[in-house]
Amino acid sequence: MKYETMKSRILPAPVLINNFVQGIEPYTYEAYLVEVVNATSYFLEKSNHELYTHPTKEDHGEWDCVSVGYAMDFKLIASESRLRALNLFSPQIVVEKGFVCYCAPKMGPGNKRYRPISAVRIFAALRFLNLDDLKEIRGEQTFREKAHKDIRFLLEVLETDKNLFLFFPYNMSFNDEGSFEEGLDIALTGIGRDFHNSLLYRSEVCPNRDTYFCFVYAKHFIISVWEDKALQFLDAIPMQKSPLFMKLIDYVDAMY
Repeated sequence: MKYETMKSRILPAPVLINNFVQGIEPYTYEAYLVEVVNATSYFLEKSNHELYTHPTKEDHGEWDCVSVGYAMDFKLIASESRLRALNLFSPQIVVEKGFVCYCAPKMGPGNKRYRPISAVRIFAALRFLNLDDLKEIRGEQTFREKAHKDIRFLLEVLETDKNLFLFFPYNMSFNDEGSFEEGLDIALTGIGRDFHNSLLYRSEVCPNRDTYFCFVYAKHFIISVWEDKALQFLDAIPMQKSPLFMKLIDYVDAMY
């Protein structure tokens, strides 16, 4: 295994786009992340082993993940253009009377309004930017490059004065064989390198807040914490620990 053979693939629309699957109970991606948090001993220790909950309403800036002793907000770390493309161009899924129907995407080549979307891969866009570059982009009034719009949005997210659980919604995989631990270390190191300067920016603007970073690898949610200017591994939570995530991903598996 090596970094050069690592592949990244965004997670499917049903698990990222709120209420993408029609005909089931309303849901959000925050709901299954709460299940992941509640399966993580690190977070349970911070809450004195009280389970976390997700508020039914967030009209007044409530935290996404709340316990008696600790709270944090969830943030998706993906470009707006990539999520929009995922929403528009993924097959629609409708559940009715026990049947699952897979329909044409909301937008396709046959639609008069169809336009291809040039989606930004946020991690690749960040890869060669230093901290000064990021600060310059944050101050841009008109964007010199398409990716700068998504980068500035990310920087605004990182300015949120709360403890943040950043969910990078990509599945990491390798073509070549190796141990789980080896692949995890390569993935965490590579992702940490791509996001290093943006997380340094976060440290500057919110020095007293905690920052966690999560991605998917080998059917596990990999959870890390930003400490000492690096992503430090905390835990690997099996996907099965989130019933909602497994329910949503099953709709996608059934398509193939």
